[in-house]
Amino acid sequence: MVINVLDHVERCYSNDDGNVIFSLIKPSISAGTQVVVSFKGVSSVPSSFVNSAFIELLEHFTFDEIKANLRFVNSTRTINEMIKKRFDFEVNKRSELVNV
Repeated sequence: MVINVLDHVERCYSNDDGNVIFSLIKPSISAGTQVVVSFKGVSSVPSSFVNSAFIELLEHFTFDEIKANLRFVNSTRTINEMIKKRFDFEVNKRSELVNV
């Protein structure tokens, strides 16, 4: 499944925008379908969008499941770095909580 973000939201700016994308991704990953998210036409995204669209997936799937079933295309270095930074932080934080 390919999700072109600008087909579903006017801009990738807010938690509400991220929630729209999350609601498209989660059922597909639950069904075992790989998801490709296209950022065509988007130059950057704030952490609020990334948190709602992607980090929230950690409440439902392991990081390994997310990595195996979610890809990003037509993305910029800025977007990639934001997504990676947020996942790194959250995965490490959750790992520390488990090991306490």
